[in-house]
Amino acid sequence: MKMHFMRNKIILQVIAWLLCFAGFLPGCAHAARTEVPALPEIPPPAGLRIAVASDLHLNPDSRPKGSNPAQFEFSLELADALLSDAKRQGAAFLILTGDLVNGGKPHRHAALVQKLKKAEADGLPVYVLPGNHDLDPITQTDFAEFYADYGYDEAFSRDASSLSYAVIRDGLLLLMLDTAGYSAGAINLAEAPGDTHAFLSDSTLRWAETMLRHAKENGLLTLCAGHYNLLPAMNRDEENSGFYFENADKLAALLKKYEVPLYLSGHAHTRAYYRQDDLHELVTEYLLGYPTGYSILDIDDETIRYMPWRVDVDAWAAETGQTSKILRNFAQWQQDGLRDYSEENVRYMSERNPLSDRERREAADFFYYVMDSYWQGTLHDRRETAESLPGCEPFFRCAEGYAYGWWLRELLDTAAPELQGFTITRR
Repeated sequence: MKMHFMRNKIILQVIAWLLCFAGFLPGCAHAARTEVPALPEIPPPAGLRIAVASDLHLNPDSRPKGSNPAQFEFSLELADALLSDAKRQGAAFLILTGDLVNGGKPHRHAALVQKLKKAEADGLPVYVLPGNHDLDPITQTDFAEFYADYGYDEAFSRDASSLSYAVIRDGLLLLMLDTAGYSAGAINLAEAPGDTHAFLSDSTLRWAETMLRHAKENGLLTLCAGHYNLLPAMNRDEENSGFYFENADKLAALLKKYEVPLYLSGHAHTRAYYRQDDLHELVTEYLLGYPTGYSILDIDDETIRYMPWRVDVDAWAAETGQTSKILRNFAQWQQDGLRDYSEENVRYMSERNPLSDRERREAADFFYYVMDSYWQGTLHDRRETAESLPGCEPFFRCAEGYAYGWWLRELLDTAAPELQGFTITRR
């Protein structure tokens, strides 16, 4: 078994805690500006282009309230910018892999549905899945009614015991799996778990195999999506609250049996890639975190090509006449926020492990460089440059005894090249 990117449960648990900063980046007085690299020109679609986004956590109740708002307060605008950008990049449709809203209150779902309705009217079909933040207090029935036009009414087949469904289009079978454990618990299955971890009932797995068999018999390429991560070894540990997938091995074995090449997920709030035999998993990052990214898949008769992409919020803001200075300069605002965060953390750690003023500046530069490379997915190629920076040694000396010390060491040692893009050869 070959596993990429993170090697044990501790790493991702700490990342889940540290990731909270991604939605709060700006908020300090900005230091020296770091220019944002321009987005490259994306090539035109080669075959079928699909966009995949995750963890919108849309919340109309959180709106900018001060001069230094946090990123999550722009959830409405960033959802609009995502939908616009995916259409601009030529996506035939968009898959949203769960945590659509930040707590499943009806008015939050209603707000998102209005945005999806406009996207579909503009020519971008959308298919959704529930995540662990989407069904409380609404029920399964409520969810399917809210999103009837975004997968459920178009479904070729729906699972009777969950919110899983399958759609056939463009030579694909989209196997959309409801992996949210609390959703399964709501339907009174005898085997449903008592906790809120990821779960697929035996009846759902039998339904999924029926769909996979149909795809194989009819020459359809299957792509499978679920909110929870499937392949990380840490997902098998029952003590790993929030990430445990009770029967992940069964689902992985089923997907491999039917030669499904790619499983799409979210939940971890960070871009990641895993591989187990010929089954690949792509984890799409949190929309409300740095760098506001999503995934683009180009599919032709021979390959599936993945490209990470950043939502061009600045362009969307200009096109739609937004008056917010933050939205019109969003990429720079994010970049400055990451710089501030790096300097603030080095300053904090150096209170216990002192550095000279010069060393503190250099350590902050190193921290920023590694974090920026990590979030952009380019750390594999930039590793040697990072380790040659003058701030490398002072940073690890300063970070001794802090989580960031061993976490950045782990990132440097294990950064996967696939985070910059990969190609799967279809069988």
